[in-house]
Amino acid sequence: MITILLASSVLLWLAVLCLGFLLIGSLRALTLLRWQFEQLQATTPVRKGRGGLKPGKQAPLFSLSTVGGGEISLADYAGRKVFLVFVQTGCQPCHDVAPELNRLQASGKCQVLVVNNGERSAVEKWADEVHADFPVLIQDKWSVSKRYEVLATPFAFLINEQGKITSTGFASNKQYMSFVLEGRSAAATSESGEGESTEPEEPSSRSSSKELEHV
Repeated sequence: MITILLASSVLLWLAVLCLGFLLIGSLRALTLLRWQFEQLQATTPVRKGRGGLKPGKQAPLFSLSTVGGGEISLADYAGRKVFLVFVQTGCQPCHDVAPELNRLQASGKCQVLVVNNGERSAVEKWADEVHADFPVLIQDKWSVSKRYEVLATPFAFLINEQGKITSTGFASNKQYMSFVLEGRSAAATSESGEGESTEPEEPSSRSSSKELEHV
């Protein structure tokens, strides 16, 4: 009798564990779908110059001044993985994800580079508020964002040791960051739009409750 009860308990716990793993997998799959859907929203209507450079392309080189003084170039990190994130001052999700970026930088898995769009004083304040342990670079009028064809924030590019983009996507929380770091596919968008201008448009000041702060 005791043996039967013990066996039943073991089988019951195994069933619970299996259901738990299935539930976790389902939740992760739903989160991935939500991540892809939000990227599709940000790039609709589809226009060349707002969906982000596609994986496989060479990451454009750039040099920008930093909040700490001096200048940093993407070429300075040749031979290393780089997690390049575009943010803006006034973008709450960009502020919220900073602790995760600090943890990623501390892990040594890759070099975190953040390109912020704003006045120097505002960018310096942002870097101080989030206690940035990673380089914070200051771009002028979306100059680098346009070269990477991304206008929504926070948006990340994983660049490999050879300087090629391996994955892209929104990085407004730990889960979304992990999708980019794992090389998950972002929502598919057209490389160009029929009859659309090939020049990237300026981001609007429209905000929403999501991470799509400026699209």
